[in-house]
Amino acid sequence: MKFYLETDHPIAEDSPDHIQPRSTKLDNSTNRKFNERLLHLYKNKKPSVLDFGCAGGGMVRTLIDDGCVAVGLEGSDYNLKHQRAEWAVIPDNLFTCDLSYPFTLHIGDKQPYKFDVITAWEFVEHLPEERLPQMVENMWRHLNLNGLIIGSTTSLNSIYDGVEHHQTLKPMWWWSDLFAEYGFRRQVDKESYFDVADAWVRKVRFNFVFRYG
Repeated sequence: MKFYLETDHPIAEDSPDHIQPRSTKLDNSTNRKFNERLLHLYKNKKPSVLDFGCAGGGMVRTLIDDGCVAVGLEGSDYNLKHQRAEWAVIPDNLFTCDLSYPFTLHIGDKQPYKFDVITAWEFVEHLPEERLPQMVENMWRHLNLNGLIIGSTTSLNSIYDGVEHHQTLKPMWWWSDLFAEYGFRRQVDKESYFDVADAWVRKVRFNFVFRYG
């Protein structure tokens, strides 16, 4: 399956993570326990997964190796330019774009491809608050009915060389309210499902699962 990305903002040019690409050039997180739990959750099919803020693309590659349709999106072009990590291995499944602006990921029909799962590991807090509604709308447009958003966030600062990389620091209830505006509901039972197996790709202060519909 070949994917195409249409966007007017191919790079998050004003993002601290692009200007000073610290985490994007270091991170390539994977967790086989997550893959196992996710595949077990979708017993009768291999779920399709879209990863927001994919960094090196490690999780995307492991899911492809497990037989899933998986795509990663990243705001900085650091890994693309340097062909770092999985960008040199699965180039057709990794794309750059500013996820806080409208985009369409499709398979040639110009219609948003609907995924079963969207992941966002320590990503949402990196966007400015005023652009978060568009980010959530982008998720909504690319997610199947009853699809899941799985990820993590924090309310702690991330300052390196005087630059704050976490642009929106909020408690978990605030994020729940934001996603609820677009028809997403927090799934505490599924959070426990991943938690008991220590199956989060990135485990930080807040891990979450939201379901659409």
